[in-house]
Amino acid sequence: MQAPAPEGVTDLQQVQVRGERHDPRRHDTASRLVFGKDELVRHGDTTLVDAIKRLPGVTVTTAAPGSTGSITLRGMGKGYTQILVDGQAAHAGFDPGSLSPDMVERIEILRTATADMRAEAIAGTINIVLAKAASRDSRELKISLAESNGRSTPGINWSRSRRGEHRGYTVNAALSRRAFLVEDTGIEAGFSPEGVQDLHRSTNLRVEGFRDVLSLSPYFNAVLENGDTLGWQTFLEASNYNKHGDIDWQTQSGPELRHVRYRQSTGIDVVQLRTDLSWAREFDSGGKLSSKLGLGGNREDYRFREQGYGADGMQNLDDATDGWLRVQNFASFGKYTWPGSGAHVFEAGWEGSLDRRREARVQRLLAFDGIPESFSDLSFDARIQRAAVYAQDEWTVTPAWSLYLGARWEQIETRSDGSDFMPVRNRSSVLSPVLQSRWRLPDSKDQVRLGLSRTYRSPELRLLVPRPYTSTNNRELDPDTMGNPLLKPELATGVDLAYESYREDGAMLSLGGYARAIDDVVRMETRLIGDRWVAMPSNGGSATAWGIELDARLSFPQAADAPGLELRFNLTRNWSRVDDLPGPDNRIDKQPSLSSTLAADYRFSPAWSVGASYSYRSGGSTRTGIHQIAGESARRELDAYMLASLWGKARLRLGVANVLQQDIASDTEYFDASGRQRIERLRPSHFSVRANLEVAF
Repeated sequence: MQAPAPEGVTDLQQVQVRGERHDPRRHDTASRLVFGKDELVRHGDTTLVDAIKRLPGVTVTTAAPGSTGSITLRGMGKGYTQILVDGQAAHAGFDPGSLSPDMVERIEILRTATADMRAEAIAGTINIVLAKAASRDSRELKISLAESNGRSTPGINWSRSRRGEHRGYTVNAALSRRAFLVEDTGIEAGFSPEGVQDLHRSTNLRVEGFRDVLSLSPYFNAVLENGDTLGWQTFLEASNYNKHGDIDWQTQSGPELRHVRYRQSTGIDVVQLRTDLSWAREFDSGGKLSSKLGLGGNREDYRFREQGYGADGMQNLDDATDGWLRVQNFASFGKYTWPGSGAHVFEAGWEGSLDRRREARVQRLLAFDGIPESFSDLSFDARIQRAAVYAQDEWTVTPAWSLYLGARWEQIETRSDGSDFMPVRNRSSVLSPVLQSRWRLPDSKDQVRLGLSRTYRSPELRLLVPRPYTSTNNRELDPDTMGNPLLKPELATGVDLAYESYREDGAMLSLGGYARAIDDVVRMETRLIGDRWVAMPSNGGSATAWGIELDARLSFPQAADAPGLELRFNLTRNWSRVDDLPGPDNRIDKQPSLSSTLAADYRFSPAWSVGASYSYRSGGSTRTGIHQIAGESARRELDAYMLASLWGKARLRLGVANVLQQDIASDTEYFDASGRQRIERLRPSHFSVRANLEVAF
């Protein structure tokens, strides 16, 4: 029994205070999904792209051999999804597949635009935040090895963090080799206007190679005597890429190709650098001024060799192409945040950038069979200038209702000049108002979100430059490509709506929907120009895209007599329609109608745990142009991992990916008044195994 307190002494009862951790997804007015490093490294993936594909609403497109697929939100292809690094647009040549998950602090997914980030986000934004200074001193070494289809991917990651009273730093370094082997088979068929087959060809493709990558990402921060803070973030990457391809065609009926067999080899050396210096000052009044200067560059040298052979076995093509690419970037950012004035938090800022892209390409074709030797020396110099100002206000109208109001004005100007085309200049500007609202239901942890936005998609520079890239066996299904300097940006008006429910035990349910109305849709059209088939981009009519999104999490915390279990499920159902293309299947290019992931993590004890994820992405046909249809099979992927503690702070992470080994089938079709041409391809996929040894000290 507790003794009574002495006279004159107050007996205080123990009071336990619990603070709720800030969750941006739940508490911020502007909708933002945040996924930390622990979730990204859970499966032991060797590249960031492999980790991102499991996040809600994210899909990764099938890539060319040796390349990384495009990361998309809501299934909307490259360009509709904005990819940022530390809130800034990634420079030309940036490949998220070159990053390891260990070099990333978190991933932010913004389904609705915000004024403080670029509005080039019709489908949404994925912001990759690189690792910053840690909250404590740490060192970690990770050695990994993965294997797929007889090719290995070894890697080593090292990180060091130190935190002092007034300064701190983090250094992340990674070295890896990703070897690959891809083989596929194809059937090409042609039909007359009457439907009679008059062409039958088969093909075999084999591509193998490797990519060596060295990455370094240091971060330093300091607090000055006057209270100002400085930060310095750098990302440096050097890579060497080598690829060798063998392609053979056999014509069973119909006209023979000029080159029925060809051998290709490609070598690319790349050095990428980006460095940012940031400064912030807080004023006695409560306001805060922040600014950042950024410098970046990309130096790329490439070599391409191709030898072609005719049906008689004699060589009839010898192509040697050498080129280089140089990209320089300068960017300036700044913002001022006013102190909270009652229920308002106001912020205004600016952004300016200048990108210069210079490229030179020398191609030599030897003479064969009456075709004279040719030599071309093509070069161009292009500049992209961007300027933007924005203002935003987070307004707590009532304790249960908050509003986010913002507007951003952006101007983009491109100038390009080349050795084989006249100077080209484009200028466009966009005003992007944004409204987001969060309303908490009475006597509940449930809430409703609404977002309205104006976004855009500007054409990539390569789509504006009227410079030809020739194909080997030029025909309807293998055309040359050329840019179009008359392209206009696509503009979109969007609405997002979501209902969210949260529970004390960590369970969460989010059910929402979205809609986008898009004007001046850009699509590729293939046409016969002279005696060459050429694919060029052009602005079409309008399009609409809409869908529903479900995201759920259910947690059973680990107890003394039971293991811990967490279940996660997400599903996105998409619809779209391009108005000036005839149906059926006249939807946005490469947009799957359904994508979903089911994942489970089972923690037996603090020493070891297991987990698995199953992902599905639907396939089907898409009308990509007036005369074109493209299709792809559905994808099903099953991945699993096991994590075990060894000694001290050492851990072993084992994983398997693509356990189902589902083959990838795709097809492309071109048709007009003269008939129909079709290619069907089948690419076997292979499971991979990987092991990571992680040691913290």
